[in-house]
Amino acid sequence: ARSFAAVSVPLAEIKALAHAHGATINDLVLMLCAGALRSYLQHRGALPRKSLVAAVPISLREAGDTRADNQASMSLVSLGTHLADPAKRLRHITRPTASMKSTMGRMKRILPTAYPSIGVPWLIEAAASLYGKARVAERLPQVANLVISNVPGPQVPLYLAGARVLSNHPTSIGVHGLALNITVQSFDASMDF
Repeated sequence: ARSFAAVSVPLAEIKALAHAHGATINDLVLMLCAGALRSYLQHRGALPRKSLVAAVPISLREAGDTRADNQASMSLVSLGTHLADPAKRLRHITRPTASMKSTMGRMKRILPTAYPSIGVPWLIEAAASLYGKARVAERLPQVANLVISNVPGPQVPLYLAGARVLSNHPTSIGVHGLALNITVQSFDASMDF
């Protein structure tokens, strides 16, 4: 069984909070997700003592680069879900993400980033099926609890058949072994989770 939930948050508020705390928009997105997860798990009496870890795609694209290829890698980020104070949780997230971005940029030449798009859905489906049937997730230690992906979207209103599009809630690929995928996209004046 799968579930889908969606919420929109004003982009201006996220930008203002990020600026006020010396963080990036991505850091704020991670902190908001961490806070929601902490609250959800705490309410159910299932909050782990150790922080949850998110697999986070990282863009390696340099400013001004408009080539039509993928330039991304993946990193792991501790979300600080073990911390009750939101400000401490944000600091827990911002320190490693800042150093991670500078390290990833220097390693760009050796990281696999250019993934071909033709056949990718078929390959991903086949790999996920094999992964599930072989019960790999039950045999290997888990490196991440969830995936959180933040993708920049259009910063202008869009229209469909003359009607203004109010939100654009993205979906992503569910992977065996990771029960939760949070995909976020900025759209017009909001962040759609």
